[in-house]
Amino acid sequence: MKSINIISLVQAYTSLDPVEYNAYIKHYGIDISNNEIEDLKILISNMYRILPFVNIFDAFFVGYKIQHISKEFDLLRFGDNYIMNIELKNSSTETKIKSQLIRNKYYLGHINKVIHNFCLIASTNTLYKLDNKNTLEIVDFNLLAQLLTNQNLLKIDNPDELFNPSDYLVSPFNSTEKFINNQYFLTGQQETIRDKILKAINKGASEFISINGGPGTGKTLLIYDIVKLVKDQKRTLIVHCGNLNEGHIKLRHLGWNVTPIKNFKNYDLNSFDLIVIDETQRMYSAQFDKLIADATTSNVVSIFSHDKQQTLSSAEARADIEGKINAVAGISKFKLSDKIRTNKEISSFIKLLFNNQRNDVFFSNCGNIDFNYFTDLITVKNYIQLISNDGWEVLRLTPSLRATEHHESYSNIYSKNSHAVIGQEFDNVAVVMDEYFSYDGSGSLIYQSKTYYDSVKMLFQNITRTRKKLKLIIIANKQVLSRCLSILD
Repeated sequence: MKSINIISLVQAYTSLDPVEYNAYIKHYGIDISNNEIEDLKILISNMYRILPFVNIFDAFFVGYKIQHISKEFDLLRFGDNYIMNIELKNSSTETKIKSQLIRNKYYLGHINKVIHNFCLIASTNTLYKLDNKNTLEIVDFNLLAQLLTNQNLLKIDNPDELFNPSDYLVSPFNSTEKFINNQYFLTGQQETIRDKILKAINKGASEFISINGGPGTGKTLLIYDIVKLVKDQKRTLIVHCGNLNEGHIKLRHLGWNVTPIKNFKNYDLNSFDLIVIDETQRMYSAQFDKLIADATTSNVVSIFSHDKQQTLSSAEARADIEGKINAVAGISKFKLSDKIRTNKEISSFIKLLFNNQRNDVFFSNCGNIDFNYFTDLITVKNYIQLISNDGWEVLRLTPSLRATEHHESYSNIYSKNSHAVIGQEFDNVAVVMDEYFSYDGSGSLIYQSKTYYDSVKMLFQNITRTRKKLKLIIIANKQVLSRCLSILD
């Protein structure tokens, strides 16, 4: 994305034909509707009457979206003394304006402590500003002109350089303190679903609720946010379908009622108003059927958070718990579709890596994906230790409890396995692809050595834990190496 003089943008819109104009804004990476351009005209008109100087209209990023979370800003201008943010609305309410500007202040506050947030309501020609105490006030356009004049502009080639996804992608498990201290926001879609579920919970009647969504859509943050809001009024139990991680343990120490699925049988549902099952797709059929029967009898609200893609064994896939959830009579269904955690670069790479015949996915190499090729296991083990000490989370496949599997010959036993990282996320993730990964006739990734759990699904689970950077460690596999080279080059 490139910065632009907003007078130039408006004049291009006014004078060029649609094909020429679309090519022009595409060159700058701008995504702006015609209605927003009309609102921008009003802003420029007000400003030009005060200061007819081109410089105050220069160096704006228009319609910028933060990578990974798709948070969008209408107008951004970066300075080393402060950041200017101007939102354009034809009409809105003060409540909505204030809410949006507080969010913008949160996201921009990780770059500079001084943020000036404005919002123009074009239909009434009203300019709002969020003050230091998060109070919304109507201000004169002279103030905006003065701040733009006094801003010491930063020369920025790409705003993505300024935003660290770790600052915003808050996980109840990996960013527990931020979560507890409310240092996060939900997306609009998450908020809408949350508010509907809270109404259902507060009715106090037995109800079944389904929350479905793929990796990176924020299922875990949503359900834990719901629990945070009701746990002091409602007797609540969170059931995690797997072993508890460090974040779970921290929450338990803070008084949260969290249990692994293996201990769920010890609980009496009559003691609770709300049961939340996280990673429900990993339940056994008998466990699920008993829960439905007991929850109905006990008049307890039950929330199922699930994703069919993230089953890790053939038995889990055959159980088809998602199908059983959808078949529950009267269940309320919600689907999360907005990707808030997934790095678009890594998401595209995954699609291309997991099928070597796909060519329908746009991939932009931003330098966040790397790989190393080795041929001997001793070097691999030493390399895993090296990068583990350098801030990489090297995720391994979960081994069988019954037999020794090939991937154990190079894995570090102290690395987290696929089952241990369910629901978690890490800035820098490394995974190993050994010589038994291959592609079948249809191009799909397969694994040709016997493992108890599905190795391809475990690899998918591990890679989708990535927030920022991904590293592949390839062992004696020319086919996978060739695919990586064709994608990245």
